[in-house]
Amino acid sequence: MIEKVYPSLLYLWDKRTVYIGPLFEHLSLSQGAATLVIALDKPMSFTTNEQTSPVECRSVLLPAGFSVKIDVQDAIIVNCNLDALGSDFAALSNIMEKQQGGVAYQLKNEADMISEFLAMYHLQQDPKLAYDHLNKILNIENLLDINNFSIDERVSDVIDLIKDTVDNNLSVEDLAKSVNLSVPRLVQVFKKQTGVPIRRYRLWHRLYVAAIKMGQGESLTDAAIIAGFTDSSHLSHTFRSMLGMKPSLILTQPNKLKFMIQ
Repeated sequence: MIEKVYPSLLYLWDKRTVYIGPLFEHLSLSQGAATLVIALDKPMSFTTNEQTSPVECRSVLLPAGFSVKIDVQDAIIVNCNLDALGSDFAALSNIMEKQQGGVAYQLKNEADMISEFLAMYHLQQDPKLAYDHLNKILNIENLLDINNFSIDERVSDVIDLIKDTVDNNLSVEDLAKSVNLSVPRLVQVFKKQTGVPIRRYRLWHRLYVAAIKMGQGESLTDAAIIAGFTDSSHLSHTFRSMLGMKPSLILTQPNKLKFMIQ
């Protein structure tokens, strides 16, 4: 019996993004958002600057801006980029069972999450249903310790302004002025809340915008310009430096790729 081949899925929501599908080369990540990576059909392994011996696992939680190499071993992968303000990461940190080389891995409810994400993949859920399903899977509201986590509304406002002005490269001075902070203070509180510098977050958001535009049928070159990159080479370089692979690896999936945009 021939096993059914499912198209890979790239869900693009404002708060989170999710890729579900096979990958066929190692990832060298230094992403702009905290990320949950789950191998759905076989183990993967990771190494870091501190942990050079491979650690085998099925799930790993990465803080924003953290550098790690992942050998996905041709597995079907869930790569879930979490919310920029850190609530997802704070909540999921409470259910990671192990820590190695600065990386938390092995979810307590790993088998259940694998089953739920496989269902999302096999059902090829539309973006609305998938986002509701994702909220159920992550269960952030019940996992988050609100006594030990808070959101600085000034950082939230700066993130909203960056999103609203993607075609206008506002200076850090302009961003600081918009929330009545000095530049050094904004730089400090932004990094504390998000885990990454402002410039890196801005590039991360531009990748998101470019992916949406490509999903809407724009060419790589046009999507890059619309998202605020100087050209497609700048987009490709940023994509590879943050996600550890060329855009073509995602865009030219042998089993096809479906953009799921809400």
